Amino acid sequence: MGYESVLIKVGEFGLYQKLLCGLFVFYTTFLCGINYYTQVFIFDTPPHRCYDAVVDGYQMQYNATWEDVLPWIPREQGYPSKCSKVDSKDARQFLNQTSTYFTNLDLQDADPGTFTNIRKSVLTYVESSSHKTCDDGWSYDHDLIFPTITSQNDWVCDADWKSTVIHTIFWIGNTVGSFVWGFTNDTFGRKPTVLLTHGIYFLAGIATLFSQDMVYLCICRFLVGCAHHTVSHLPYLLVVEYCGVTTRTVPLLMVMVSYTCASMTVPWIAMWLPSWNYLAALAPTAVLPVLLCWKLIPESPSWLLVVGKDDRALASLATVAKVNGQPFQKEEARDELISTKEREANGGTEKKVTLIDLFKTPNLRVNAFLVNVICMMGFMCYYGNVQNTSNLGEGNVYKSYFLGALVEIPCWSAPFLINKLGRRWPLLILFAVSGACGVGYGFVPTEWYYTSLTVALIGRMTVTAAYFICLQYGSEIFPTVIRGQGVAMCEILGGVAIFLSPSIVYLAKVSPILPLLILGLCSIIGALATLWLPETAGYSLPQTLEQGQVFGENQSIWDLPCIKKASRYEVDINDIKIEVKEESEKV
Repeated sequence: MGYESVLIKVGEFGLYQKLLCGLFVFYTTFLCGINYYTQVFIFDTPPHRCYDAVVDGYQMQYNATWEDVLPWIPREQGYPSKCSKVDSKDARQFLNQTSTYFTNLDLQDADPGTFTNIRKSVLTYVESSSHKTCDDGWSYDHDLIFPTITSQNDWVCDADWKSTVIHTIFWIGNTVGSFVWGFTNDTFGRKPTVLLTHGIYFLAGIATLFSQDMVYLCICRFLVGCAHHTVSHLPYLLVVEYCGVTTRTVPLLMVMVSYTCASMTVPWIAMWLPSWNYLAALAPTAVLPVLLCWKLIPESPSWLLVVGKDDRALASLATVAKVNGQPFQKEEARDELISTKEREANGGTEKKVTLIDLFKTPNLRVNAFLVNVICMMGFMCYYGNVQNTSNLGEGNVYKSYFLGALVEIPCWSAPFLINKLGRRWPLLILFAVSGACGVGYGFVPTEWYYTSLTVALIGRMTVTAAYFICLQYGSEIFPTVIRGQGVAMCEILGGVAIFLSPSIVYLAKVSPILPLLILGLCSIIGALATLWLPETAGYSLPQTLEQGQVFGENQSIWDLPCIKKASRYEVDINDIKIEVKEESEKV
């Protein structure tokens, strides 16, 4: 294949590609992680209870802790209520009880027995009293989490749906954006789309700081969502097109390492910030370096060749050769690329290719369907497990997310694994293990806390690796001529699946086992879909629809690149046979 052979000559993974991976892919993915966790934290709901002028007054007067006030909160299913308080119809008795309780708080250490009796008296009084809704607002515990947009606007109790709606709108924006950027990606190029997405990411992020009402806030977060995944996935796709067959997993490694680093960093930053405004300002500000260095971002030579911009493609390849310290014969490369394009043109037409054409090719249509299924399951299960992290433990929410991110570190081995064993079987096994953990979580006795926590974290770890392998698969299955739109289709359907994940996690209020059970079943569906996908490890990326149609036809479901022998297959395009040889060492 012309482009692949020229890429080998200029250096398929030299200094140029290393700089793109280490700087461009790493930083843009880090931005994506920062903005995702900003979205999570600024709309988080701090511990809260109904505001009561008397109780809160005594709390402030005696410097009582949040736990000290808990006896005054009515119980619902054994837990302190967040939406009701004591209806103090007998004001004198209520004042006497509160005065006695708070003036004797020092007895907790000095005379525990006496204080226990006072506490029991309060609990009996609260239980026997009538209750009412929070007619005076709410009090929030900001010792473990800063004031958020949710607490600032009192989006709790009957209004708790508002933050969930904004999360959903964020992911709807991601879905819409994937469709739009898929079109601009293949029509105008990778580089202009990078500029547009980062520009919107910055402007909409800054606008969030000045939100005055929910409608305005929904618009801002919709726009941030529009650019969200594309900010990371497009640079990754662009760099993949600069890498040779054997090094296409290196950009994936950078994506995984960077996102995990962001996942571990943002919770610690948020822990020390006094309010949501600071984190909301930090996230878009971090986008500025990409916008300021936009001229340094390259265009994809593969895309330039497909759209007929040969001179620009050769100039890009000359730059690659120069940075990599490789000689570059421009005219020789031009002749090789032109001859390849002419041969492909003789086998087909020059018409513009769209997604409709993709679905006219039977084999590619099936592959596209399967890769969309695994992306939907991978996206939903990964983000569902991340969002469910707060349901796995109690205490500091930032530490919970930090510890959840720690289990993603072993997943950094996934690129090395799929480079040796291929994409299909590692992905299938990871999906299956995650599914088994999700289903098995419900069978662990509730008193075995650490066992259930371990099972849940293993499920998150394996689905994290599966999620990133899905990104690799999506970028390799589709031919270059339609890769941007194909990947965008995966992003769109993956986004549809993602905005279902908050609803799945919300089911923890019905039963704590439901979220992981549903996500586990979805992982099993992903494993079944993976079984029928072709292996892409060790194969040149298809450039045209014809090549995409015959891709993988010679494979069986039992193929493993690390043990396969040298194989030979022929591609017959309109009576023109193109012989392709794959060796076992090309894994």
